[in-house]
Amino acid sequence: MARRRNSGGDGVSLDSLMDALTNVVAVLILVLLLVSADVKQKVEQFFDDIEPATPEQIEESKKKIEELEKDQQKLDQLLSEEPPSPEDLEAEKRKLSLLEKTIENTEKKNRELLANLDQLKKLEAAKRKQRDQEEKKTTFKQEEISRLEALLDETPVLSIPATEVSIPVSRPVPKNSETYYAIVTQDRLHFIDAFTPVETLEDQIKKNDRKWLVERTKRGGERIRIYDQKKLADYFTTFDFKNTRKQQVKIITNPIRTNISMSIAPDLKEGGTHIDEMATSSNTFLSILKKLRNNKKAVIFFVVDPKSFNTYLQARSLTDKAGISAGWEMNSMNFDTEKGRGQVNAKGSFGMTLKEVEVTRLKDPPPPPPKPKNPPKKEPKPAGPPKIGPKLD
Repeated sequence: MARRRNSGGDGVSLDSLMDALTNVVAVLILVLLLVSADVKQKVEQFFDDIEPATPEQIEESKKKIEELEKDQQKLDQLLSEEPPSPEDLEAEKRKLSLLEKTIENTEKKNRELLANLDQLKKLEAAKRKQRDQEEKKTTFKQEEISRLEALLDETPVLSIPATEVSIPVSRPVPKNSETYYAIVTQDRLHFIDAFTPVETLEDQIKKNDRKWLVERTKRGGERIRIYDQKKLADYFTTFDFKNTRKQQVKIITNPIRTNISMSIAPDLKEGGTHIDEMATSSNTFLSILKKLRNNKKAVIFFVVDPKSFNTYLQARSLTDKAGISAGWEMNSMNFDTEKGRGQVNAKGSFGMTLKEVEVTRLKDPPPPPPKPKNPPKKEPKPAGPPKIGPKLD
């Protein structure tokens, strides 16, 4: 392109600018032509790559078009209708609020039901566990019964000869006698000597008289000494009565009572004299009989468990040979002595309340129950047989 020169010496030449703009426009036109050709080629390729629709696809498209037309008709109909009035909107709002409240109450009830359901599940699990444990116990007991029945079937029947027992004429116990007791149970005889521990108790009270004495008084013409129950109880809690026949001697106190008791509990498995030892010359019971034989006041009362009657018979034979007065009772007996009242039974228990030892009451006893205003009239009981105390035979 020819350049034009400016006639003025001071002017600016625009030829270079015009050349640059011309070149740019030419390049843009060229790019446009290339892009147009490429787009046309891509469009032709896109249509060539499209697969023809199948009859099923065409049918499905027609159904979609019909559904869209129906939806459009509904929308047109709704648009053509008159808008709801404010009263209708308010009614709908109330219905919506009521529905929300109903849903909220339903959810609350559902939560409560779920909580109750969890509790029921826990209770069910606990009951099932308890049932399983009971089933195990029942199964074990049934197996044990079956085993014992099998052993019983295999055990031969023993023939025990009948034992003749003669009951002599009874006589009352002498007033000045010293009564000892013998518990016969589990084929063992346990000789109970209550005199020795009572004497030990009295000796200890005399030694600690100044420490324990609380009050001196007279009652019924007799001088009574009253001791501190707590100090006495604390002292005899650990006191050793040094019983040599495997018997445990205890002093028992009661906060609301003013008397103390003594308990003598023999060792039912290892203590006393077994039936197999009765025939030996060195058994413990025979040694006791030899000592009592010199005491003319000594009396022995046997308290017998019926299952150990043969043991009593052998012990009674030794007692009669020693010339000591004796009597017997089945299962249990109550007794009264100068120093207290007690009870002994064939289960291995001896207890005696010591009325000569009086202690302070630590707290008041509970009040008696109120008497009814109109108590029913009690019919007089028929006179029963007279009470018979222990007898010697």
